[in-house]
Amino acid sequence: MGKIQFHDYQIAYDSYDLPNLDVFKEQIEVFKEFLMNATLDAKQLEDIDFMLSIGEIFTLIAYGQLILENAKIYDIDTDIIDQIFDFMIRDFSKFALQVYSKPSSRDEQRKYCLDMIKKPVVDEERFNRVLDNYVYSLKDVYEMNK
Repeated sequence: MGKIQFHDYQIAYDSYDLPNLDVFKEQIEVFKEFLMNATLDAKQLEDIDFMLSIGEIFTLIAYGQLILENAKIYDIDTDIIDQIFDFMIRDFSKFALQVYSKPSSRDEQRKYCLDMIKKPVVDEERFNRVLDNYVYSLKDVYEMNK
């Protein structure tokens, strides 16, 4: 993976200013600190279970970039984007907790993992707008092939 060159993800992440996206960006920063300051040892790098949880976090960051890039292309409502990052914050937190709970995680790593665990910004009005405008509006639109 170290040989793969990724585009600068921050360009996409900095193109929006949304409450849940800001929380997700905080999680990314802590994850970067984790990787730089609480580096994985050789045993952890060979531990498939440990690396799977690390990979899940990394994948969320890459998916977030793709979501944001496509949101610009397809002019996606910012309510939807912010609601998407609501679940992504929760998934990020879940995987951070998994890393924290691994038998091989070290004290310094567990500290960073706890700092990665965040709660999404609750916005009931946004949630209801997404539900009404983009979910309920699709009721009875799809028909199964006969």
